[in-house]
Amino acid sequence: MDDDQPNEAPKQIQPPALPPPLKPSNVLDSIFKKKGPMPAASVGIRSLAFLLDFVLLYLISMLIVYKIGWPANYPGAYFELEQWMHAILAWTETGSTQATPPEMNAGLMAALGYALNLMFIIFWVYFAVGEAFFGGSSLGKRLCCIRSVSTITLGHPPIFTGIVRGGLKTTSIFIVFPISAPITLVALFFNKRGQFLHDLLSRTAVVDERSIHRNG
Repeated sequence: MDDDQPNEAPKQIQPPALPPPLKPSNVLDSIFKKKGPMPAASVGIRSLAFLLDFVLLYLISMLIVYKIGWPANYPGAYFELEQWMHAILAWTETGSTQATPPEMNAGLMAALGYALNLMFIIFWVYFAVGEAFFGGSSLGKRLCCIRSVSTITLGHPPIFTGIVRGGLKTTSIFIVFPISAPITLVALFFNKRGQFLHDLLSRTAVVDERSIHRNG
């Protein structure tokens, strides 16, 4: 009879296994991945934006140097530069029979150093202002629909972060460019967020606005 059958022990329901906790880097990887909520901008589109900014800044810098900086501080610099370039051209056309090319005089070297320092300041101010006061963008970034964000807040870079990022970016262009280029390429292989060297140091990332709207 049924009453004589032993009662079966109730089955214990095992709770579902919890996933391992995410590390901060994994969280950022999931946010800035291609199909994530804030996809990182590609290296190609970032390079195009930088090229647009660089051409604009170079033209502005040369205009300021030639029209304001040199006339006020080194009046004969342009003429000395022109003479030196003619001497270099003549040296190359003669088959470079001299052992060394024509050297710059001390005045021209000082004028070129002044021009380089002025360009450094112009580039830094431009990038810092764009990062800190224009939502992490510049003219080149706006044309390419990309912008910088803080990897801490995921919002616009704070003022201090924008200043630091602009300085790091400018330094990588003018001072440590031969070294910064390969370091940046190596850094791209070890992070999934497309961060360049100055991005990593300033805790920022560059996102693609079009992909954000498309995924949203």
